[in-house]
Amino acid sequence: MSAKEWGIVGSNPVIALHGWLDNAATFDRMIPHIKDMHILALDSAGHGLSDFRSPDASYDLFQEIQDVTSIAKQMNWDRFSLIGHSRGALIGALVAGAFPRLIARLFMIDGHISVAGENHDAARQLGKSIREEQLFTSQNPTFFTTFGEAVTARANGFLPLEKDAAEILAKRGVRKCDRGYYWHNDQRLKCSPSLRLTVGQIKNFLTAVAAPTKMILANKGIFVDLKNSDQHMKKYINPRIHITNFVEEEMDGGHHLHLESRAKDVAYSISEHFGLIV
Repeated sequence: MSAKEWGIVGSNPVIALHGWLDNAATFDRMIPHIKDMHILALDSAGHGLSDFRSPDASYDLFQEIQDVTSIAKQMNWDRFSLIGHSRGALIGALVAGAFPRLIARLFMIDGHISVAGENHDAARQLGKSIREEQLFTSQNPTFFTTFGEAVTARANGFLPLEKDAAEILAKRGVRKCDRGYYWHNDQRLKCSPSLRLTVGQIKNFLTAVAAPTKMILANKGIFVDLKNSDQHMKKYINPRIHITNFVEEEMDGGHHLHLESRAKDVAYSISEHFGLIV
């Protein structure tokens, strides 16, 4: 696994986790505004410069929990904090719930809690996941004639973002081969999870979180619309209700606001949450 490292060894240790199909460069504009932290921003497996998982492994979120704790052990961090964006925020909450004594503070950037599954859907969900993994394992990524076309495709993608922000991600995530430029993400990341946590299981993780937690909610983010839909609300578990020490701050911006115009504001909010601003 690869990572980007900022800060001074011996200051507050932090692991930063990016969102789905992004990479560690998602924090490039934000972290330079943060002081007194030793931050290790990971390229999650299958993303950025990190290796793909082996054919017999999967990208289920539980695997990510073990990745985080293993890296902390390698760094000799027996207590550390987490910063996560989107999918990375969800992983951070799961780590904080599974290992509450390890996590000092948790900061979620436009994070969300995965839509809960139903007990009676388990067999169907597993079958769907296996079929999709067989499909995506044999698929090639999309190839582009130029680097700029790869950037534009990402800017206009499922989770759109400003073009200069997409270019920051592309510098770490796009590679070139004889067929053109392509985003170097494992195609299996697009598969459905083999199992979804139920409502009760998600609540159990959240209530186990002991770390003071803060979440930035982007008022133009994709999850605002999801949370307002009747179908999603039936399965959406609000972390504000279940995490004991939880604060939510709404901020103007899109889903990648920390990589766009609000990078400095998000950095300030992080520093405030970590007690670095009086």
